[in-house]
Amino acid sequence: MKKALVLFIMFVFASAAYADKPKFLEHRYEYKLEDVLKADKYEKKDRYWEAYIAGKLVGYIFLSKDWTAQHVGYSGKHMETLVGFDTKGAITGVKIVFHAEPIVLIGLKQDNYDNFIKQYIGKSVLQGMSVGNEIKMDAITGATVTAVVQNAIIAEGAKKVAASAGLIKYAAQQSHKISQKFEPLSWKELMDTGAMKNILITKEDVGQQGGKDPYIDLSFGLATPPAIGKNALGERTYAQLLQSLKEGDSAVFIFSNGPGSFKGSGFARGGVFERFHVEQDDRTYVFTDKDYIMFTELAANGAPTIKEGGIFIIRAKDFDQSKPFKLKLIISYRIGVDSKFKAAASDYKLPDKFMEQ
Repeated sequence: MKKALVLFIMFVFASAAYADKPKFLEHRYEYKLEDVLKADKYEKKDRYWEAYIAGKLVGYIFLSKDWTAQHVGYSGKHMETLVGFDTKGAITGVKIVFHAEPIVLIGLKQDNYDNFIKQYIGKSVLQGMSVGNEIKMDAITGATVTAVVQNAIIAEGAKKVAASAGLIKYAAQQSHKISQKFEPLSWKELMDTGAMKNILITKEDVGQQGGKDPYIDLSFGLATPPAIGKNALGERTYAQLLQSLKEGDSAVFIFSNGPGSFKGSGFARGGVFERFHVEQDDRTYVFTDKDYIMFTELAANGAPTIKEGGIFIIRAKDFDQSKPFKLKLIISYRIGVDSKFKAAASDYKLPDKFMEQ
């Protein structure tokens, strides 16, 4: 306990120093394209390079700041990353070019960061690369924000480059307008329409006694359609949401029951909600405390009581509310002295009822 208190005090003072001196803890490294993919020729394209050996295309290389600069870590700065992958989509190399993450303040070394990065080699950019599933956090335990954001930087950037290079083709789907019509709906009616989806993590899943009892029983849905948001959140909270939205913004609302928390406490220190994010096609949306509106109860008739809830604004014009997306949840827990992680996800598609016909 005493040691933990000393570390916390050191963290507070070092964080204060970091806030006053932006250069504190910054790390910038020299790099060459061959660090992540060896070739005898590199040809510059639009925000990425093609790599050739004896005139044959063997892969692609990109700098993350050209594709995912919106993702920033605990430090509030982007972790610039050089990534290479071959023509089949397998990652050949990853190198950190710049970061200002204060991992040293929690007892981690640069080697921990490097070991976390190494596990991306061989992973396919055409498939999932989720923290807690394909990407393990053992090497960087305690730096969940850094790990989650770094994963978003690599996975989203790689998918975008792969799509630009023609390795990934997303099914063309016509975008539909969201209906602005409001009609009163009870909680049962909202549930019956499919306006909400669920993710359940049991106590058994996180190594606790209680078997199939809920640890986190989470539900989520799009908050912006009036017939969903206004009914579920109530007129006052929905009006507050509309005032917070800018042109092109969208929002999801998330609530849960059970002893576990989908929010965690990391956002109070670093501003990033590291336990969940949204994915749509090749894009990842991570939320910060500036995107968050708290709510504590549901307003629809017959709605259950909730333990915690939040509205999270997606500040991106490229998010299409009418297209499917996925909510991913990752929960950290301990068994003895070992840190473990449980990941889960659920797909969401806005029901036709809430679109213009």
